[in-house]
Amino acid sequence: MKFIADGMLGGLAKWLRLMGYDTLYFSARRKSDMLNSARREDRIILTRDTKLSHDNPGITIFIENDGTHRQLKEVRLKLSLQLNPEVLFTRCSLCNSPLEEKNKTDVKDIIPEFVYENREKFRRCPSCKRVYWDGDHCKSIRSTLQSP
Repeated sequence: MKFIADGMLGGLAKWLRLMGYDTLYFSARRKSDMLNSARREDRIILTRDTKLSHDNPGITIFIENDGTHRQLKEVRLKLSLQLNPEVLFTRCSLCNSPLEEKNKTDVKDIIPEFVYENREKFRRCPSCKRVYWDGDHCKSIRSTLQSP
């Protein structure tokens, strides 16, 4: 399942990416561009725009809740999204690109020394070059995602 989050749902887009879902974020583009992209790429548009949702019922889901965590819970319930540990943290939370696994030595010069000494697995975004590792914040993210 692939998504487009409209300009009102940037936080939701980030959390869906953390879950491993291919999620584009359209912040200021025309609605026609977003609709064309959704149809062309077989994506579901997540929106807070009642008119957009009403006019395009086959490819949109109206998000009723405020707050990123409540929105995430709503999407998970409406679409029966399950947490799959195998795809968790496999997409860049910033730009949505699939992450590439990297050897520790590949990232030595671009991560903090403490992280290099205490972590073994790393992923890097081929687009924006951000490096990811399983830090303490990942426990909090997992806990949020595992809550009902």
